[in-house]
Amino acid sequence: MIDFTLLTFKNLLESLQVHNYQFFTVEEYFTGSIASSTNRPLAGFPSPHPFIILRHDVDRKPKNSLATAIIENKLGIQGTYYFRLDSKSFNVDIIKQIADLGHEVGYHYETMDTINEKFKMNNLKFKSEEERIDEAYKLFCENLEQLRKLYPVKTICMHGSPRSAFDNRDIWKKYSYKDLGIVGEPYFDIDFDRFFYLTDTGRRWDGFRYSIRDKVPQQERWIKEGLIFKTTNDIIKAAQENKLPTQIMITVHPQRWTNHVGNWMKEYCLQSCKNVVKRFLIDYRKQ
Repeated sequence: MIDFTLLTFKNLLESLQVHNYQFFTVEEYFTGSIASSTNRPLAGFPSPHPFIILRHDVDRKPKNSLATAIIENKLGIQGTYYFRLDSKSFNVDIIKQIADLGHEVGYHYETMDTINEKFKMNNLKFKSEEERIDEAYKLFCENLEQLRKLYPVKTICMHGSPRSAFDNRDIWKKYSYKDLGIVGEPYFDIDFDRFFYLTDTGRRWDGFRYSIRDKVPQQERWIKEGLIFKTTNDIIKAAQENKLPTQIMITVHPQRWTNHVGNWMKEYCLQSCKNVVKRFLIDYRKQ
């Protein structure tokens, strides 16, 4: 079975459903809907009652996100779709369609990066790091308001560019997203001692080796426990053999998943090159 096709994606979801995993949005987790719908507390890792928090980072190609959203809807699955506020991701019509399919829409924020680029383009300089954070927060609020015109956004998630010198989470060193009616941010509010984290970062499921931002400290423990999966088929096999933890957060980048041969090859080649660059950056920063 060829990996990173929509058929493989569908097979993954179906395999997890067959093995009694229930799927929930990020908002449902933070608001306690998982506990109420399954009549059980959110405690213990692993748990005898398997469930998955399903997250999608819409970095680009929003049409691909609509394709995965439709597949999930047909399977009775709802997930969270985090949209960036740029031309590669933000698409009003597609956001509305995904929301109409029953999925949650959230904000994939990157305002530390974007405000820095904006100042550079205008030949401006920040007087201090505090001013940089203030301006990034102001832009965050503006973007959140724009997205909330389409959907009542309750959760957010940081977008991290491997080439950036900034961490977009730094705005929360001074401000609180809870003051804006945000109920949670996965990188701050999900306890990965209780959740196993699977992400297709790097167009592979063991992409933590090539990831600069999308990392959690528990990865070393999971490696020792043999929880390493390179392909989607590896995950499906682990589910069939009951080797997966029972509480999981899965992050999908829908631009990687397509049935179009040309786009599949382009994504494969592009991501392979990016992985080499990211591996170099990781090694360089360790020096």
